[in-house]
Amino acid sequence: MKGLSMFDLREKSILVTGGAGHLGSEISLSLANCGAVVYALGRDASRLASLESRAKLLALNNLITKKVDVRDQRVFSEFIHDEILQGGSALDVLINNASSSGRENWEDLELEGWREALKGSLEHYFTCSKIAGRVFLSQGHGNIVNTASLFSFMAPYFPMHFELKNAASAHHVVAKGGILQLTRYLATLWAERGIRVNCVSPGYFPKKRGPDNPDYMREVCSRIPMGRIGSPSEVSGAYVFLCSNASSYVTGQNIVVDGGYSLW
Repeated sequence: MKGLSMFDLREKSILVTGGAGHLGSEISLSLANCGAVVYALGRDASRLASLESRAKLLALNNLITKKVDVRDQRVFSEFIHDEILQGGSALDVLINNASSSGRENWEDLELEGWREALKGSLEHYFTCSKIAGRVFLSQGHGNIVNTASLFSFMAPYFPMHFELKNAASAHHVVAKGGILQLTRYLATLWAERGIRVNCVSPGYFPKKRGPDNPDYMREVCSRIPMGRIGSPSEVSGAYVFLCSNASSYVTGQNIVVDGGYSLW
């Protein structure tokens, strides 16, 4: 029996795209707290600085922040090779978590906006996986964890969103569905070559948790069996599990962290 040692990440080197965002910062901190060397990438310098400050307060010297636009595959590839591999380290895990897209409704969405949104929320899952995959294949081992959402397999419940107009856009739903299918595709493609690929689908983890829209929040919570929205720290455990040796026989799976929302 290995006990908690199965979740020990001290031998792991993990790269997190979108690593300083709303959920990404909690993921990065949790992985570092479990001992991994964590490279948290992002485009927002202020978010990266905030994450770095939080890491210092927790004495997590193993969390490294870097401003990198992962949509630029040349820059992403150079970061892996110049700042990770050239230093003599291996890359053990890629967490594809970055996303950038708007909330256009169907009537206002045009082809140019559709293409741009998919580029910001889906295309780099392909390019980053492609680049990291080459490293993993040359090493003979690796691990990819993709972030999708409930909308990778569910449609939005539009009546809940009409007044606020904050329902997920068509491109968001399509991108998340694509991420889930890419996960399954790569998992079967690389399973015999020592590479695992899994997915996490968070439920409702809104940035604003206050009483600004009480009717909306009551409606959301009424549809969650646990009766509340999630705290960002509550999604991190799924990533720790999938990055650790505790999940060594898990690939091609989608872990849903939603308080039970998708059960109804």
